[in-house]
Amino acid sequence: MIKSTPSGSMLDNVVGFSRALHRAGVEVNSGNLIDLCNCIGHIDVQKRPDFYAAARATLVSRFDDLETFDYVFNTFWGVQIETLEMDVPQEVDDADLMDMLEEGGEDPDSAEQEEDAAEGEGDSDEPGWSPDEMLLKKDLAAMSDKEIEQARKVIAEIVNIIANRRSRRRIPENQGPEIDFRRTWRKNAAMGPDGVELAKRRKRIKKTKLMVLCDVSGSMDCYSRFLIQFIYAVKREIPDVEVGVFSTRMTVISRLLKSKSVEESLREVADEVHDWAGGTDIGSCIRDFNDVFARDMLRSRTVMMIVSDGWDRGDTGLMRQEMERLRRRVHKLIWLNPLLGSPGYQPLCLGMKTALPYLDYFMAAHNLESLIELAKTLRSVWR
Repeated sequence: MIKSTPSGSMLDNVVGFSRALHRAGVEVNSGNLIDLCNCIGHIDVQKRPDFYAAARATLVSRFDDLETFDYVFNTFWGVQIETLEMDVPQEVDDADLMDMLEEGGEDPDSAEQEEDAAEGEGDSDEPGWSPDEMLLKKDLAAMSDKEIEQARKVIAEIVNIIANRRSRRRIPENQGPEIDFRRTWRKNAAMGPDGVELAKRRKRIKKTKLMVLCDVSGSMDCYSRFLIQFIYAVKREIPDVEVGVFSTRMTVISRLLKSKSVEESLREVADEVHDWAGGTDIGSCIRDFNDVFARDMLRSRTVMMIVSDGWDRGDTGLMRQEMERLRRRVHKLIWLNPLLGSPGYQPLCLGMKTALPYLDYFMAAHNLESLIELAKTLRSVWR
């Protein structure tokens, strides 16, 4: 999440915006910034669509970065752009701009403001990622109740990225951005040259089959409740999602995530899953899933996501056999391990070592930043 309170000069905020894009994975260099600053002299910056179009045209060089750019732009420029001081010079020197990038485009007092924010003495008014980046990087198990509430807003944004992806197929749309030439010709065939009515279309939103299995054993307890909230948000946005939890046995909880609130869903899940915070038998649980649920819930294009730290007391031979069966049934197999975000972690426990050869992706799931990476991975898998 990005702090959306730009202040100060327009140039400072443009530099801050470029840094936010860079941290979000969009490559922006000083040449891009010079182009944008030159564009500002030829547009009405008070018109948000014009400034958006100029920034997108000059700062984005890859198609895959467009959605990330839109998200960062809408969040960073949360205030009206016309409230900023428009003191952008007509010509911007490359060396000066590089100096600003190295300094972060901030006032001399910004270091003191950041220190105050880190100590909880006050929030900085400077645009950037600092306070929210701390939330993104904070371990889920160490979050306070207030931080969890803030994290839910970030989760909603992440899930929106996962849920709504543009298909190559088009559908009719009266206000769509593209002209549908085929429908236009059909509608206007009888009019001749006397009149033309343009038919529009847009890309269809695709929804994808996703299967999630979440470990709720004792070793995962500090993470599983938060991750269930994330899965709940995904389920609300993507109807074609099936969810199961396991410890010593497999329990499918998809129907329990249809409640009106996440708190109500968590209570129902806790009542239904009697082995919550118990031991772990991953091989036996995956066997139960393969034997009982897989035929009805999996398709050849299903993405399977297992959330577990890999600690297992069961038979490694059985786990190896069932992981192989599961891998043959799905399109991609992703394993999320909260411990992977710990410094120096190595997958040495038997359960994790047994699962690794069958995984397409092995990813962390210990903070919001890792969930953002998961969203990017899912979009690339579903492309």
